[in-house]
Amino acid sequence: MKILFDISHPAHINFFKTIISRFHEDGNEIYISVLQRGKLLEIVKKEFNGYVIIKSGRYRNNKFSIIIEANLFRFFLQLFNIIHYGIDFGLSVGSFTFGAAMKLLRKKNIQFDDDPERKLHVLLEQITATIVFFPPVVKERKNIRTFNALKEWSYLSPKYFSPNLKSIEKHCVKPKEYIFIREVQTKSLNYSSQASDTILLNSKIIPKDLKVILSLEDKSKKNLYPTEWIILEEPVDDIHSLIYYSILMISTGDSMAREGAMLGIPSIYCGNRFMNANQILIDKGLLFHIPISETSQLINDVMNNNCCKLNQNTIRDQLFNQWTDLPDYIYNFVKTLT
Repeated sequence: MKILFDISHPAHINFFKTIISRFHEDGNEIYISVLQRGKLLEIVKKEFNGYVIIKSGRYRNNKFSIIIEANLFRFFLQLFNIIHYGIDFGLSVGSFTFGAAMKLLRKKNIQFDDDPERKLHVLLEQITATIVFFPPVVKERKNIRTFNALKEWSYLSPKYFSPNLKSIEKHCVKPKEYIFIREVQTKSLNYSSQASDTILLNSKIIPKDLKVILSLEDKSKKNLYPTEWIILEEPVDDIHSLIYYSILMISTGDSMAREGAMLGIPSIYCGNRFMNANQILIDKGLLFHIPISETSQLINDVMNNNCCKLNQNTIRDQLFNQWTDLPDYIYNFVKTLT
């Protein structure tokens, strides 16, 4: 079977990595469609060396590019690629343009999402997908199904991820002696209503004696941050080990905030989007959704070990026992459709 995976965001690489390996090992032909977005194509070529990689559309951080290049033009490119490569089945994370191309050609496709708050987007997914999968944040109906986990668990489960101490040595930090911060751009549709440079404008809140590793999406502003902060240069080898060995995660983006929580460290999401997917971790006491300007007390509690009652391994073991093995689940589900 010829299977096409559509990737339009760096997080999709991690989500699909183990799943792609499973299907490849089973003798399927794997094709990967990639949106040209920042260094995404470069990272995909590195992570999926040996697979057929297809450039598909472009994203350039403006509304014209989002509508025309990343959706309309991309739809026609995907139509061509599906026909050209003889694709039989497709998987994507919320790509209704990909789903529309597959459906028009009467090909089955599965889409994944964790953001039911974007109602129009979900409607388009539902129209174009064979099945749309969500974490347990929606009710199952028609072609919408749920799995008992969050998307990030597909690569952060202890079954698939083991931290590597060597990954942090090159950054001159020691385990549990630094905090990890993520500052996202706010030009995308998801973050368009969010104030920009939240971390930058509140950097004085972070105690100067604390070591900081910063994952900064907009590198043009890196000289504006405190000079003592360590700013990562992408692509980063094993970024999740860097997060795992930190003592605290602060992120203006929701995905990486959830990753920190699933890796068992106290994680603060200081963006403005309310998401039911985040609430699952908030209810477990692993994620805190508060403005960066109000984090001083929480940072102090974390540094004094007054924050989490459970240790990191216990947290991850509990999640492992509670949640679904996503690569296995998805692999077996696709087999039922083909």
